[in-house]
Amino acid sequence: MKIVVGLGNPGQTYAETRHNLGFFAVEEFCRQCRISWGGRECRSLTARGRVAGEAVLVARPQTYMNRSGEAVRCLLRLCEADPSDLLVVCDDAAIDLGSLRVRPSGSDGGHRGLRSIIECLGTEEFSRLRIGIRTARIAEGDLSEQVLSPFLPGEMEVAGEQASRAAQCIRVVLERGIRAAMNAFNRRQPSDPPESSAC
Repeated sequence: MKIVVGLGNPGQTYAETRHNLGFFAVEEFCRQCRISWGGRECRSLTARGRVAGEAVLVARPQTYMNRSGEAVRCLLRLCEADPSDLLVVCDDAAIDLGSLRVRPSGSDGGHRGLRSIIECLGTEEFSRLRIGIRTARIAEGDLSEQVLSPFLPGEMEVAGEQASRAAQCIRVVLERGIRAAMNAFNRRQPSDPPESSAC
């Protein structure tokens, strides 16, 4: 089984903030693949389905960002899965709004959600899809304040496009592997992502 985890903060206060772009992306992925939410497991909202013939668990931890690792560790144990079966989707203030970066492993890069997961799993060896939220306003302001602020009206369209592209990227990771996804999406505006099979 593959596990896809979108990071964010629960509750209406944070619903439209930049830090919840991981939530937006996995919600869009489930919409595209017609996978229904409805489960509650390991302090997470979950959805189960199949992509390219393989079982997939999608989750949105409700633990708040800096304790995401607790939920992820529980989900891996529940599914008898390894970190190699995990894809984490999150925002990244070091990457420009409009860009995606997918990697097979790496440090937390200052992201508290990734840091919590690395600490709880005891490894950096899991795939992650980082969605850029960096703007001039973020670069010049207080980072913690900016990432918890809502997108400006002019940024919402870009954020929506990013969530859609991130959902496509998730599908490519699941169907063709991390290297194919890196080749297709690790640039600001990919030309034509490789066609994905129907979910």
